[in-house]
Amino acid sequence: MSTLHVENLKGLSSGGNANKIIVPSGQTLTAPGHVIQVVDGITGNSDADFSTNSWNDIGLSAAITPSSTSSKIIVTVSFQIRVLGTQNATLRGGFRGLRDSTTVWNTSSYDETQQIRESGTEWNDTVTFRFIDSPSTTSSTTYKIQAKAKAGTMRVYNYTRGGQIILEEIAQ
Repeated sequence: MSTLHVENLKGLSSGGNANKIIVPSGQTLTAPGHVIQVVDGITGNSDADFSTNSWNDIGLSAAITPSSTSSKIIVTVSFQIRVLGTQNATLRGGFRGLRDSTTVWNTSSYDETQQIRESGTEWNDTVTFRFIDSPSTTSSTTYKIQAKAKAGTMRVYNYTRGGQIILEEIAQ
Protein backbone atom coordinates (compact mmCIF):
# COMPACT_ATOMS: atom_id res chain seq x y z
CA MET A 1 0.00 0.00 0.00
CA SER A 2 1.24 3.48 -0.86
CA THR A 3 0.84 6.66 1.13
CA LEU A 4 0.44 10.02 -0.55
CA HIS A 5 1.46 13.02 1.54
CA VAL A 6 0.16 16.42 0.44
CA GLU A 7 -0.36 19.79 2.05
CA ASN A 8 -3.29 20.95 -0.06
CA LEU A 9 -5.64 19.51 -2.67
CA LYS A 10 -7.01 21.82 -5.32
CA GLY A 11 -9.33 21.09 -8.22
CA LEU A 12 -8.64 22.22 -11.76
CA SER A 13 -9.43 25.89 -12.28
CA SER A 14 -11.36 25.43 -15.54
CA GLY A 15 -13.64 22.94 -17.23
CA GLY A 16 -16.93 21.31 -16.26
CA ASN A 17 -15.72 20.41 -12.76
CA ALA A 18 -13.75 23.56 -12.06
CA ASN A 19 -12.63 23.95 -8.44
CA LYS A 20 -13.95 20.50 -7.46
CA ILE A 21 -12.21 17.45 -6.08
CA ILE A 22 -14.18 14.38 -7.15
CA VAL A 23 -14.18 11.05 -5.34
CA PRO A 24 -15.04 8.38 -7.94
CA SER A 25 -18.20 6.30 -7.57
CA GLY A 26 -17.62 3.28 -5.35
CA GLN A 27 -14.83 5.02 -3.45
CA THR A 28 -15.15 6.70 -0.07
CA LEU A 29 -13.29 9.54 1.52
CA THR A 30 -13.71 10.05 5.24
CA ALA A 31 -12.00 12.44 7.57
CA PRO A 32 -11.78 11.51 11.27
CA GLY A 33 -14.25 13.46 13.40
CA HIS A 34 -16.64 14.26 10.56
CA VAL A 35 -20.29 13.28 10.38
CA ILE A 36 -20.82 10.46 7.88
CA GLN A 37 -24.60 10.10 8.17
CA VAL A 38 -27.52 11.29 10.28
CA VAL A 39 -30.70 9.31 11.07
CA ASP A 40 -33.63 10.47 13.17
CA GLY A 41 -36.77 9.02 14.67
CA ILE A 42 -39.83 10.46 16.37
CA THR A 43 -42.20 9.03 18.94
CA GLY A 44 -45.37 7.20 18.02
CA ASN A 45 -48.93 8.46 18.35
CA SER A 46 -49.74 7.50 21.93
CA ASP A 47 -48.63 8.60 25.38
CA ALA A 48 -46.90 6.03 27.58
CA ASP A 49 -47.71 5.69 31.31
CA PHE A 50 -45.50 3.81 33.76
CA SER A 51 -46.23 3.06 37.41
CA THR A 52 -43.91 0.12 38.00
CA ASN A 53 -40.25 -0.09 38.87
CA SER A 54 -39.32 -1.81 35.60
CA TRP A 55 -37.91 -0.53 32.32
CA ASN A 56 -40.40 0.12 29.51
CA ASP A 57 -40.01 1.28 25.91
CA ILE A 58 -41.30 4.82 25.38
CA GLY A 59 -41.76 4.46 21.62
CA LEU A 60 -38.63 6.41 20.71
CA SER A 61 -36.12 4.57 18.50
CA ALA A 62 -34.08 4.80 15.31
CA ALA A 63 -31.86 2.41 13.35
CA ILE A 64 -28.53 3.14 11.68
CA THR A 65 -26.11 1.01 9.67
CA PRO A 66 -22.57 2.21 10.44
CA SER A 67 -20.23 2.36 7.44
CA SER A 68 -17.21 1.27 9.49
CA THR A 69 -16.60 -0.81 12.63
CA SER A 70 -14.47 2.04 14.00
CA SER A 71 -17.27 4.64 13.77
CA LYS A 72 -18.77 6.29 16.84
CA ILE A 73 -22.48 7.03 17.13
CA ILE A 74 -23.66 10.19 18.90
CA VAL A 75 -27.20 9.71 20.21
CA THR A 76 -29.23 12.86 21.01
CA VAL A 77 -32.65 12.50 22.65
CA SER A 78 -35.42 14.91 23.69
CA PHE A 79 -38.96 14.22 24.97
CA GLN A 80 -41.59 15.55 27.41
CA ILE A 81 -42.49 13.86 30.71
CA ARG A 82 -44.79 14.33 33.67
CA VAL A 83 -44.21 12.54 36.97
CA LEU A 84 -47.27 12.35 39.25
CA GLY A 85 -47.43 11.62 42.97
CA THR A 86 -48.93 12.86 46.21
CA GLN A 87 -48.37 16.22 47.86
CA ASN A 88 -44.90 16.58 49.46
CA ALA A 89 -43.73 13.41 47.71
CA THR A 90 -40.36 12.59 46.23
CA LEU A 91 -41.07 11.89 42.58
CA ARG A 92 -38.56 9.69 40.80
CA GLY A 93 -38.01 8.23 37.38
CA GLY A 94 -35.14 6.95 35.32
CA PHE A 95 -34.14 6.81 31.65
CA ARG A 96 -31.72 4.70 29.66
CA GLY A 97 -30.50 4.21 26.11
CA LEU A 98 -30.11 0.80 24.52
CA ARG A 99 -28.20 -0.42 21.48
CA ASP A 100 -30.38 -3.30 20.37
CA SER A 101 -30.80 -5.05 23.78
CA THR A 102 -27.61 -3.74 25.47
CA THR A 103 -27.79 -0.77 27.86
CA VAL A 104 -25.19 1.77 26.72
CA TRP A 105 -26.31 4.76 28.83
CA ASN A 106 -28.48 5.42 31.88
CA THR A 107 -29.33 8.46 33.97
CA SER A 108 -26.91 7.50 36.74
CA SER A 109 -25.56 4.50 38.58
CA TYR A 110 -28.74 4.76 40.68
CA ASP A 111 -30.78 4.79 37.44
CA GLU A 112 -32.83 7.76 38.62
CA THR A 113 -33.47 11.41 38.28
CA GLN A 114 -35.59 13.02 40.96
CA GLN A 115 -37.46 16.15 41.87
CA ILE A 116 -38.64 16.73 45.44
CA ARG A 117 -41.90 18.67 45.59
CA GLU A 118 -42.78 20.66 48.70
CA SER A 119 -46.25 21.33 47.37
CA GLY A 120 -48.20 20.14 44.39
CA THR A 121 -48.41 16.65 43.02
CA GLU A 122 -46.61 16.67 39.69
CA TRP A 123 -43.35 17.48 37.97
CA ASN A 124 -43.26 18.36 34.26
CA ASP A 125 -40.03 18.54 32.33
CA THR A 126 -38.30 18.18 28.99
CA VAL A 127 -35.75 15.39 29.15
CA THR A 128 -32.75 15.95 26.87
CA PHE A 129 -29.51 13.99 26.83
CA ARG A 130 -26.64 12.92 24.56
CA PHE A 131 -24.29 10.00 24.69
CA ILE A 132 -21.60 8.47 22.48
CA ASP A 133 -21.46 4.78 21.64
CA SER A 134 -18.96 2.54 19.83
CA PRO A 135 -21.09 -0.23 18.27
CA SER A 136 -18.12 -1.89 16.46
CA THR A 137 -20.33 -3.21 13.68
CA THR A 138 -21.45 -2.50 10.12
CA SER A 139 -24.80 -4.21 10.69
CA SER A 140 -28.07 -2.36 11.20
CA THR A 141 -28.20 -1.20 14.82
CA THR A 142 -31.27 0.09 16.65
CA TYR A 143 -31.05 2.61 19.47
CA LYS A 144 -34.08 3.01 21.71
CA ILE A 145 -35.02 4.81 24.90
CA GLN A 146 -36.65 3.28 27.96
CA ALA A 147 -38.07 4.83 31.12
CA LYS A 148 -39.21 3.65 34.53
CA ALA A 149 -41.13 5.17 37.40
CA LYS A 150 -39.48 4.58 40.75
CA ALA A 151 -41.72 6.71 42.99
CA GLY A 152 -44.99 8.03 41.60
CA THR A 153 -46.33 7.51 38.09
CA MET A 154 -44.54 8.69 34.96
CA ARG A 155 -46.15 9.76 31.68
CA VAL A 156 -44.08 10.25 28.55
CA TYR A 157 -45.93 12.52 26.13
CA ASN A 158 -45.63 11.20 22.62
CA TYR A 159 -48.82 12.17 20.87
CA THR A 160 -49.32 15.80 21.85
CA ARG A 161 -45.76 17.00 22.36
CA GLY A 162 -43.63 14.44 20.56
CA GLY A 163 -40.07 13.39 21.08
CA GLN A 164 -37.03 12.88 18.89
CA ILE A 165 -33.92 10.72 18.70
CA ILE A 166 -31.05 11.68 16.38
CA LEU A 167 -28.18 9.31 15.50
CA GLU A 168 -24.97 10.74 14.01
CA GLU A 169 -22.25 8.45 12.70
CA ILE A 170 -18.81 9.97 13.28
CA ALA A 171 -15.74 8.84 11.29
CA GLN A 172 -12.71 7.73 13.31
